[in-house]
Amino acid sequence: MTAHRIFATFALLAVFSTAHATRVLEQPERSFEISLSQLTLPSSTSGGLTVKACDECPYSTHVLSAATQYFVNQQLVAFDDFKEIAGQVRANRSALDTAVAGVYIDIDTGRVTRVALVYRGQ
Repeated sequence: MTAHRIFATFALLAVFSTAHATRVLEQPERSFEISLSQLTLPSSTSGGLTVKACDECPYSTHVLSAATQYFVNQQLVAFDDFKEIAGQVRANRSALDTAVAGVYIDIDTGRVTRVALVYRGQ
């Protein structure tokens, strides 16, 4: 019986000694958190959107794809609906003051994976 306990102890030690393995985390996307005034949307999903990441930063254009997703207040919407809501928010001062846009870009392809708009007020 003692031999079984010794064996079990060594087996557990062997298992726990591998728990310190190193894991490399990769960053699949880069993102911009910007005001709605720093975001220019294209007329269709086959275009690119323009981002001004900071006041001193140059404008950068990023290509949309058929797989790009659009969210308004965490709800998935179609591109045309996203564009219409963004226009309404731009026209509403109280909503515009609370609006934040997020643009997420795939690092490998450079394409926009999703665009999010969060705001309060109607």
